[in-house]
Amino acid sequence: MSDLVLASGSRKFFRDFARLATPYWTEKGRWRPRLLTGLLGLLVVCQIGLVLRLNVWSADLFDALERRSTEHAMAQIGIFVLILLGTMAANMGHLAVRRHLQLDWRRWLTGRVIGRWMEASRHFQAGLIPGDHANPDGRIAEDIRVMTEAAVDLASTLFYCLLLLVTFVGILWSLSGWITVAGIEVPGHLVLLAFLYAGIGAVVAFVLGRPLVRTTDVRQTREANFRYDLVRARENAEAIALARAEFAQRGRLSTGFETIALAWKDQSVGLARLIAFSSGYVALAAVFPILVGTPRFLEGALTLGRLMQSAQAFQQVTAALSWPVDNLPRIAEWRASVERVLALEEAVQVVALESARVGDTAINMDRAPGPWLGVSDLWVAEPDGTALLNNLTLRIEPGEHVLVDGDPEAAAAFFRVVAGIWPWGYGRVDLPADALMVAIGRRLFLPQGTLRNALALPEVAGEADDGAILDALSAVRLEWLSVRLDHSEDWAEVLNGADLQRLAFARLLLLRPDWVVLGDATDALDPVSADALLRLIATRLPQTALVVIGQHPGSAEAFDRRLTLDRSKAGEVLLNKVYARRQAAREPRRRPLKVLDWLRKGYPADGPSTTHG
Repeated sequence: MSDLVLASGSRKFFRDFARLATPYWTEKGRWRPRLLTGLLGLLVVCQIGLVLRLNVWSADLFDALERRSTEHAMAQIGIFVLILLGTMAANMGHLAVRRHLQLDWRRWLTGRVIGRWMEASRHFQAGLIPGDHANPDGRIAEDIRVMTEAAVDLASTLFYCLLLLVTFVGILWSLSGWITVAGIEVPGHLVLLAFLYAGIGAVVAFVLGRPLVRTTDVRQTREANFRYDLVRARENAEAIALARAEFAQRGRLSTGFETIALAWKDQSVGLARLIAFSSGYVALAAVFPILVGTPRFLEGALTLGRLMQSAQAFQQVTAALSWPVDNLPRIAEWRASVERVLALEEAVQVVALESARVGDTAINMDRAPGPWLGVSDLWVAEPDGTALLNNLTLRIEPGEHVLVDGDPEAAAAFFRVVAGIWPWGYGRVDLPADALMVAIGRRLFLPQGTLRNALALPEVAGEADDGAILDALSAVRLEWLSVRLDHSEDWAEVLNGADLQRLAFARLLLLRPDWVVLGDATDALDPVSADALLRLIATRLPQTALVVIGQHPGSAEAFDRRLTLDRSKAGEVLLNKVYARRQAAREPRRRPLKVLDWLRKGYPADGPSTTHG
C-alpha cells in the first residue's frame, strides 16, 4: 500500500511540474522555446555523430599504423582536424543554445510566478496560511533558477547518454564477435561486460561514499556552530568589550574552528577512499576492454584498429550507463527546488481560490449606492477558518472621524477587510461610490528612489509642485527632509517608525482623498503628536472621512464616534472548508521520488565522479 501511495505521490509531482513548466512550450505563439529545444536536440545529435566518427577514425588510424601506411596515416590526421573543429563548433553551439534556453525559460517562469504571487494581495495572504512555502524570495530567485537550469542540463545529458548508449551498444556488439565459454558460443560479450563493469562500479562507489554522509553532516553542523558563534560575537560586541572578555571569546572561536578541522580530516579520509577508487575505475575502463580483446587480436580475429575501436566503444557505453549515478545529487537538487516552487504556487492558488468566493459565504466588496463607507452583517475569520469577529455592522458618513479599537487582532483583521486584502469571512462591505479611498497600515510603503516620488507616489508626483510638498512636510514636522527631496535612498530603512507615520500624513495632504482608513498608523507617535496629526487632517481636509482602526495613543475625544471590538469565542469554526483545508495542510507531506534521498547518501554532492573525470 505504501508503495502505491509513493508512486501516486511521484505521479502527482510530475503532473504538477508539467502543469507549471510546459506552458512555456505549449502556449499559442511560443515558437522561440520550440525552436531552441529543437536546435538543442539537433546539436546533441551532431555531438553523437562526431563521437561516432571519432570512434571510426580511431579504427582507421590504428589500422593504418598497423600497415605502416604513411599516406593513410596522414589522411587520418587531416580527418581528425575536421572532427576536432566540428566538435569544437558543436560544443560551443550546444553551450550557447542551452544557456539561452535556460535563461529564457527562467525569465518566463519567474515572470509567471511573480505575476500570480503579486496579484490581488496574494503575496500577503499566502504568508498567513500554513504550509511549506516560507521564504518566497528564495523560491523565486534561487529555486526557479535551479529548477530550469537543472531540468535543461539533465534532459540534455540524458538525451545525449541515451543516444550514446544506443549507438555504441550496437558498435560494441558487432565488434565483440563470438567467444566460447564452457563450450557455449556467447555473442556480444563486451556489451555484457560493460553493463557488469558499470554496475559493479556503482555499487562499490555507493558503499565507499555512504560513510561520507555522517562526516559531511558533522562538518556542516560544526560550520554552522562556528558561524553562529561569530554572529553572536558581533551582536554582543559592546558587552564583550565592556566585560574585557575578548580573550575568552577568542579562545571559544579558536576551539570552534578546531572542531571544523577535525571534521574536515574525517571527511578527507572518506573522500580519499572514494577518489582512489574513482581514479582506478577510470584508468581501468580504458585498459580493461583491450585486455579482454587481446587474445582475439593475437589470434588475428581483430585488427589493431578494431581492438582500439572496441576499447573506445566500451568506454562510451560505461559512460552512458553512469548517467544516473553521476547525476543523482543534481536530480535530488532539482526535485527539491521543484517541490519548493510548487509549494509556493499551491499556496498562491489556495488564497486565490479563497479570495474568489462569492455569495453568502464570502466577503462581498461592493460600491455603496450612496456616499458612505460601511459594513453590514460582517463575520471575520482567522486564516484558519475560525471566528474572529461576529456580526459587525457599521456605517460612516462623509466627514466623520471614527475610532475602532478593542482586541488588537480583531481590529487588525477588520482594517484588512475594509482595505480589501482579507478574504476570510462573509458579509458585505460597502465602499464609497465614486470617491478616492486611501488605506494606510502601521508601516507606510515607500518605493526606492527619490523622496519626491516616495512621498507622493509616481502617479501624482508630477501633479504636486515643490511648494505643496514642502508645505506638507512642514505641516507634519518633517521640514528637515525638504533638502533631500531629490535624494535616492531606501527611505523605509532610513526613516524611523515615527517619521514614516508622519510621512504618511504628509502623503494624505498631497493626495487629498475623500476617505481615509488607518490601521495602527499612529501607534509609533507620542499622544500629543498623534492628536496633532488628526487635527491637521480635520483642518486641511474637512470633508474627508477618517477611520482609525486599532491603537491610537492620543485622546478618543478627537473622534465623533468610537466602536470597541470584542473577539469571538476561540475555536468556533466559521469557514468549514477553509478549516478542513488548513488541517490537511498541517499533515506531513510525502516526498516524491523518495528513493533519491536514500541513494544520494552514497554520493555526496561535493564528492568526485565515480565513473569518469
